[in-house]
Amino acid sequence: MELGCGLFGLAYDLENDFEGTLKQLGQDGFTAVEPLYAFQGDPALAPDSPLPSFLKAILWDERKVINMLPRLREWGLTIASMHVGLAFGVKIEDALPELIVFSEKTGIRNFMTSLEFDTLEKCCAAAKLLNHANQVLNPYGIRLGYHNHYMEFNRADADDSEGTLMDYFLAHTSENVKLQLDTGWQMYGGDDVIAFMKKYPNRIFSVHLKDFVAGYEKIRQEDAFAAIGDGVLPTEDILTQLPNLPLFAHGLMIDQDRAAKDHALPADLRAGADRLAHLMDK
Repeated sequence: MELGCGLFGLAYDLENDFEGTLKQLGQDGFTAVEPLYAFQGDPALAPDSPLPSFLKAILWDERKVINMLPRLREWGLTIASMHVGLAFGVKIEDALPELIVFSEKTGIRNFMTSLEFDTLEKCCAAAKLLNHANQVLNPYGIRLGYHNHYMEFNRADADDSEGTLMDYFLAHTSENVKLQLDTGWQMYGGDDVIAFMKKYPNRIFSVHLKDFVAGYEKIRQEDAFAAIGDGVLPTEDILTQLPNLPLFAHGLMIDQDRAAKDHALPADLRAGADRLAHLMDK
């Protein structure tokens, strides 16, 4: 089993024990991690940046990635994909050439962005950006995928669409524009995960697993997270769909934003990895 781990939820743990947290992921059965990419000159990494220090632990620039790759290999880990923050003022004409150079230096070919479109206007802008980006990047063997949250599954309310904003996005982007489907956020947004995976198998090249407790709709979001297998995400059904998807290596990931209530996140991740290993060996 090749299983990756998104690092967003582990920001505090990495700030407190960077090396120990990563080593533990390797020991717990994960084979890849997914940090956020920091563009050159990103003000978020400046010493006087207002960005909380714990978030800097998951925001890696080129130097940090190059330094970390051999250390990660020692711990049984690699970086197969990274998030890029195009929603935070980075100009696309500057971002794409930098990603090409970075990819050539590191061998990382899969990148994700989240624009959190919740209106048709924002959806159209996201579709235009992802189409353009992949036209530029794909000839270099690089892909920029879209990582969803829950708002993209609002109704599109467009004359030529009876579906969600995500349906509209996929209808107005090239087949080369792939999704990192966050199944937990999709479920949280009220959409049918399995029906979606069956409808768009060729558009999904990465799957994030995120679980929520029963009744999550009626409680505070921060109290609703669960370890994979403890909540209501149809995990086993999702796993049965994976052979139909063009996932890249390490494209299956646990991406738990917060620990379950009164839990520690590393323990939740370990439990989730164990359950996935059991399910995938059945």
